[in-house]
Amino acid sequence: MLSTTKKTGRNIQNLYSKPMKKLIILIITLFFFNSSINAALKEIGQSEVPTDIQTQISNQYEKNIKKNKNIGKKYILYFYTDGGSNNSVWESGFADEITDKFHEKLFKKCTKQIRKYKISKTAECSLYAVDKKVVWNFSTGTGDTKLSNKIALYSKPFIKPEDKKSGRFFEDQPDTNDDYQIHFNYLLAADTKDFELDINGKMEGILLDLNKIMASETAKHPLSNGESKKFKFDYRKDGKLDITFIRLTKKSKEITKHPNNNIIPYFWLQGLNNPKKIYFNFADIKGRAGNGEAGPGLGSAFIAGKTSEKNKLLKLTIHELYHTQGQGFECVPGVKNGHYIDKNKPTHLGWGLNAGPAYMHEEKGCPQTANSVYLTPTSINSYDPYKVMCLKKYGNFNHPKILKTIKMMNKKIAEGAPPHEIPSIGAGCKWTQGSRDNSGFLTKSGAVSDYERLK
Repeated sequence: MLSTTKKTGRNIQNLYSKPMKKLIILIITLFFFNSSINAALKEIGQSEVPTDIQTQISNQYEKNIKKNKNIGKKYILYFYTDGGSNNSVWESGFADEITDKFHEKLFKKCTKQIRKYKISKTAECSLYAVDKKVVWNFSTGTGDTKLSNKIALYSKPFIKPEDKKSGRFFEDQPDTNDDYQIHFNYLLAADTKDFELDINGKMEGILLDLNKIMASETAKHPLSNGESKKFKFDYRKDGKLDITFIRLTKKSKEITKHPNNNIIPYFWLQGLNNPKKIYFNFADIKGRAGNGEAGPGLGSAFIAGKTSEKNKLLKLTIHELYHTQGQGFECVPGVKNGHYIDKNKPTHLGWGLNAGPAYMHEEKGCPQTANSVYLTPTSINSYDPYKVMCLKKYGNFNHPKILKTIKMMNKKIAEGAPPHEIPSIGAGCKWTQGSRDNSGFLTKSGAVSDYERLK
């Protein structure tokens, strides 16, 4: 059923916030899309709704309905969202009787929030629940032609005529095996210059050199007993590294300060979300040279055409690849705030090419990159970053620091803390980054909204 809190909220940050006061109680939901832009009073909303969000709503509703002040009361919930992670508003409450006046009061208050936060000049809230019964239409069809057209547009590769060049691939090619793999992409904005890194051999050369360094340095690690390991790269049947050319439909100036916020939903719509793959981009996006951002599922090195500084790009890429394995876990010696902080020891998770504690250590119950399923040869006690960070299946990772963080995480969620205040045991899952408790996966309507956002 439904969750309830006190204040009207704009986004995911208000879920499970303050205790209820009198009749007006609020709910936040993520990834709902209101198909009725000009919804009327009592008009039922329609869209796909993630199962985990439905469960959260049901659990919170059951908790609040048991409070003495709500026993025997009637309940109504109105809300609107464009499906993205930042643009949800809601208004709900309990009353002795459900009247037209009660409907109108909640409807107007909810719709007023849309205007307040400048989400839309015309959208209005829709009815989600009446008298403790959910009436929302959970059909995956939105009935919104404009949205459907956008989903269709973003679900296929965007190819400019001049992008069609010999040896270039616009889709992930057939895999040579069913193992875990890291798939690479050469990614451009709609208006950025094509330096042909995917077909001129430069990108492949850098990545192959990176894996040679990985093999050499891991064998030198004092705890490795001389065993050499490399990342599992995605190869084509012809033996070449499988690199996909991807061009966003957005121009450089339309991309957010954190480009992965646009890249992730775009990939999701195109089906580039295989849980047994990590998608890593050499992103030629203006103004981002020398920076990177990554987590389980997806990562990017922002190069802005500057591949001549090969040594820096090698360090940047291997650093971000460690983040795609979930590193840095706070239980790893020398790691703080997700990074290796000892500048006198330039390791993979720091800014160097030497395998350090994030690769292998002696802390029991703490993940080490050497055991990731994305390294070969595969460890007997391997871990899958997707299962650990995206599905929250921590397995035997029971280090005291991990258990402490998980306890704090659950406490913050229960208190209604905003997403940036909720701790994580390591690098957050990129497929669930828009979800307040990092459990909600993207929906198509939510992906469209997040892809189009400019901030």
